[in-house]
Amino acid sequence: MKKQLLIAAVAATMTSVAMADISISGSANIKMAGKALSTDAAAAQTSSQNMDIDITGSNGATKVFAHLDFDNSGTADGNLNVDKLYMTTAIGSVNVKAGDWSSCVGMVEGIQKCTTTNNSIALSTTVAGLTVGVSGSMNDDSTNNSFSVSGKVAGLDFKIKDNENTYTNISVKGDVAVGTGTGFYVEQMSRDAADSDATLVAAHTVVNGVTLKAASYEADVTGLASNTGDIRPLGTSLVGDYHTSYAGTLATIKDIKGFGINTDVAGNNVNVVVGNYDTTALNGLDFADIVVTRKLAAGTTLDMSYGKIDTSATADTTNYGAIINVKF
Repeated sequence: MKKQLLIAAVAATMTSVAMADISISGSANIKMAGKALSTDAAAAQTSSQNMDIDITGSNGATKVFAHLDFDNSGTADGNLNVDKLYMTTAIGSVNVKAGDWSSCVGMVEGIQKCTTTNNSIALSTTVAGLTVGVSGSMNDDSTNNSFSVSGKVAGLDFKIKDNENTYTNISVKGDVAVGTGTGFYVEQMSRDAADSDATLVAAHTVVNGVTLKAASYEADVTGLASNTGDIRPLGTSLVGDYHTSYAGTLATIKDIKGFGINTDVAGNNVNVVVGNYDTTALNGLDFADIVVTRKLAAGTTLDMSYGKIDTSATADTTNYGAIINVKF
């Protein structure tokens, strides 16, 4: 009996230690998109499933992170990618990060998409209230070396990232003392290559409980292919990384002008966006859509969207779909 009690006590201790040192979280979604009501013959219906799992192991100030991405991309056979695997620790006041992780540029991934940095090391510390850091490849590839500084100045959040021989990106966001709930976001990407810069400007304010917002994006012609950020200007479902997106990423768009409103109605969040965009070949292509988000039980949300976007001077596509998201 005593042996059984001892074994039970040891097992309980081991379980509590394991649970304290390892945590698992993640999210999953099912996307359904329809494009049947279109004058564009190339439109097609699609669906996909995705699950992201984050595993964190801790031992004192040292942590190890692993991110697993399960994605079927609309195919019968799914894919599993371990696209983040790194450790963090501290040596005095210096934070150390080593391995593979997602490296982002602007604060909203506005102009350049986050990319996975392989076999990299990053050092950062706090100087005069600002976070200063350097990072580079452990393979001694100087094209991946970068310097960054971020923090808050005069109540505004800012981030500057300079990548050696490639670009300098500056982003600023914050609230201003005008009206109620008024704020802005500005991002400027200055690439070393000629004629390849890009700028994103967005602003919003609240009037009688309704958020009014506007955004402008402009890119130099040469820089289009590099502008692969998956932003959704003003939350539209038609441009950027969303289930019904037709225009794709910013790599195919030269500029965007948009206006939107956002409000809550009967427990639903309603987002309406209208605007136009240009490509290198066509100007004045219009789009308009509505996205309705409803919170369900236990951290689950349902997004439904319906919109129309010009795909050429004579054709358009009507997009509608839904996303069921759950976090755990």
